[in-house]
Amino acid sequence: ARALTLEMPHGPIRTPVFMPVGTKGTIKGVTTRAMEDEPIDCEILLGNTYHLANEPGADVVRDMGGLHKFMKWPRNILTDSGGFQMVSLLSLAEITEEGVNFQSPTDGTRLMLTPEESVRTQHRIGSDVVMALD
Repeated sequence: ARALTLEMPHGPIRTPVFMPVGTKGTIKGVTTRAMEDEPIDCEILLGNTYHLANEPGADVVRDMGGLHKFMKWPRNILTDSGGFQMVSLLSLAEITEEGVNFQSPTDGTRLMLTPEESVRTQHRIGSDVVMALD
């Protein structure tokens, strides 16, 4: 395997890397402190753009100081584009030329996720590594 060190805003990431998923800003069953300490010593977590935009909302996360403060996570965060939900939540999604129009499974509100809005949302919540919706 190829190994390298990425110098990132919230510390280095040595590859290959273990990247646990914190879908809604939390790692289930493990504290962020435990993720940071040995033996796990996680250097990056993954947040889900669709789920964070849907609930609690990108503006809420931003107003709380961004995803790092929301999660109490001092290290790097990669956010996905929300594209996987086009498949996993297909029954709640309408795919158009502009993007994907989702219906919230909790309250029925609509969320239009375009490539541009996906990137804006990821910046709004303070992601270190932004993935493009294509």
